[in-house]
Amino acid sequence: MRVPPAGGIEPSVRSQPAQRTVLVVDQDRDRDRDHIERALDDEPIVVETAATLAAAQSSVDEIDCLVVPSTVTDERSDVAATDGSGAHVEWLETVRTDAPELPVVVLADEVTLELARAIRSYEWTTVIDRNEPRERLATRVTDLLERHRLTRLSQRSLASIALAGDAIAIVDPAGVIQFASRSFRMRFGAAADDLAGTPWQELFTDDAVSYLESVALPTVTEGWRWTGICTGRRRTGVTFSVRVRLGGLEDGSLVFVVSEPDENASEHGD
Repeated sequence: MRVPPAGGIEPSVRSQPAQRTVLVVDQDRDRDRDHIERALDDEPIVVETAATLAAAQSSVDEIDCLVVPSTVTDERSDVAATDGSGAHVEWLETVRTDAPELPVVVLADEVTLELARAIRSYEWTTVIDRNEPRERLATRVTDLLERHRLTRLSQRSLASIALAGDAIAIVDPAGVIQFASRSFRMRFGAAADDLAGTPWQELFTDDAVSYLESVALPTVTEGWRWTGICTGRRRTGVTFSVRVRLGGLEDGSLVFVVSEPDENASEHGD
C-alpha cells in the first residue's frame, strides 16, 4: 500500500541553530581572532577569545568549537605544541580529556604531513593553514560544526528510537543494516550485535525479497512510503508473517518498521 510522506510533521535536520560560539586561543597574535571573525562574519557565529589554553579549557562546556594555533603552549605542563616537524600536539590530549567531542580547529603556519597525521588521529579535529582565504576558512569551520551537529542529532534520534520501543531498522544506501532497535532484533531472533552489517534481504524469504525489491522499493524511490505484509526469516531459519512499513531518507537509506500483522491481512497488502 502506498502511503504519502508525512510532510510537515518532522523538523528538518538541516535547520540551523540560532547561534554558535567559536573560542579562539590567541596567545601571541591578535590577527588570528580578526581573521576568524571576518571569515565567519556572515555566519550565525559569535567569536570569542581566550588568552591561554588553560583559560579556554575552563569554557569548553559553553562553546561549540575551539580554534587553537599549532604553536600553543600548555601552561600546566609548559610543553610546546610543536617542534620543527610540527608533529607534537600533546596539548590536544588535555583538551580531549576535558571535551572528547568538542570540534577543534588547529591553525598552522604550514600544514606539514607530520602535523596532518598527528591531528588526524583525533576525532572532531582538523588542521587549517592560517593563511587560508576567508571563504575557504569559513567553509572548513562551518562544515566541521555542521557534521558534528548532524552526528549528535543522529545519536539522539537513535537513542529516542530505542527508548520508544518501536521495531525499527535503518539500512544504508548499499542495503546493509546500520542500526536495529532492540524490538526489531527480538522479532528476528537476533542478539545485540548480530544485525549490524547484515544485508536486509537476509531477514526475509526469497519471495518476500523479490516482492519488496520489485514493488516496495520503487514506491519508496518515488517519495512514498510503502506498507504491506511479508514473510520474515529469523536467524534460526523459522519464518513468520510480519507487517512492514518502509520509508526512505534523503541519502538513499531505508527505514524498516515491523509489527504484528492484522489477523485478516493478506500477504503483500493491507
